[in-house]
Amino acid sequence: MRRLVALIPLFLLGCGGAEQADTNPDLPRGVSDDTITIGSHNDLSGVLAIWGVPSSNGQRMRFDEANAAGGIHGRKIEFIVEDTQYQMPMAVKATNKLLNVDDIFLMVGAMGTPMNIALMPRMFEADVPSLFPLSGAVQMYEPLHPMKFSYFVSYRDQVRGGMKYMVEKHGIDKVCLQAVSNDYGEENVVGFEKAVEELGLEVTYTGRHKSAETDFVGTITAIKNSGCEMLVLGPLVKDTILIYSAARDAGWDAPIISNMVSYVAAVAEAANGVTDGLYAASSFYVPDFEPEVAAASWLGQWYESYVSRFSEEPAPQSIIGYVSADLVVRALEQAGPDLTLDKVLAALENIDYYEDPFGGPSLSFSATKHQGGDYLTFYQVQDGKWEIVEKSVPF
Repeated sequence: MRRLVALIPLFLLGCGGAEQADTNPDLPRGVSDDTITIGSHNDLSGVLAIWGVPSSNGQRMRFDEANAAGGIHGRKIEFIVEDTQYQMPMAVKATNKLLNVDDIFLMVGAMGTPMNIALMPRMFEADVPSLFPLSGAVQMYEPLHPMKFSYFVSYRDQVRGGMKYMVEKHGIDKVCLQAVSNDYGEENVVGFEKAVEELGLEVTYTGRHKSAETDFVGTITAIKNSGCEMLVLGPLVKDTILIYSAARDAGWDAPIISNMVSYVAAVAEAANGVTDGLYAASSFYVPDFEPEVAAASWLGQWYESYVSRFSEEPAPQSIIGYVSADLVVRALEQAGPDLTLDKVLAALENIDYYEDPFGGPSLSFSATKHQGGDYLTFYQVQDGKWEIVEKSVPF
């Protein structure tokens, strides 16, 4: 895996760069007198399309709103999304196209921990920043880099915050872990190990599984027999459902907690209520749209506009995409008509206590803080829906 990651930038180097197509040679790549080209690679048809499609829709909705209002200082945003199906080779191909054919100015909301880790060096070499990637990996903002900005509290700190909350509320001493075997899963492992050390916990079991694995009966038997009092998950969507349902089928009813990847409607709405009771720590919040529609508020109007356009309910990831795009729009506006990349990055660092229009946690950035979230929200599946257990959970 490490060898593959190391070779990807070399492969892209051999592809060459696009010639500057703008008539004004003083403008940065991806910017003309009339347009600003923004790119993203995302899972639109694979295992995490449940994340990728709504997040892309949310971004597109906000960028189109900016265009309808006249653009950014007269420039319209061209938003290009490439489908990766959450596969590394397709992410390489997509990024190559966005950099060398589409000549993008910014990469916004790109999906995947391993994909972003592998591809960011080539992006930075081409002077294209990584803004608010669809990954909670700590590498999305650490080490501090002028072209890395993250929307999310990291998976590492989601795990730490969730474990701390549960240990303090329920007096848990013995914990166990089951994580998917990839870079994203390892991020959860780091958070788990840090929380164990910080809280003085006993580890009774740790396990890894492949993303395509479907049989967790043996895993749950081992966890149950270990004396574990709380299971911490570092999973994707399908394995969250399978692991949780296997635990309950085996009669093991100890708390099980996960991170924001599990915080999707498909998990809460799994057939026959098999995920009721599952906890998740997340760095974003989804409002109840029904009373907002009745009140004809901005949130209600936004909801109706989204449903009308995309013929589906907005997911939490729709909100993530919209907010990420809104942060970019604000930075572009503040950067002014004489647009440069340095001005955009400086404008992002000047965003302080951004108020999430959906009511989620405030976001703030600075020259030394490129991760926006300041706290977590803790949820539980109750009667097929994600319900808030606690807001403003520290990490």
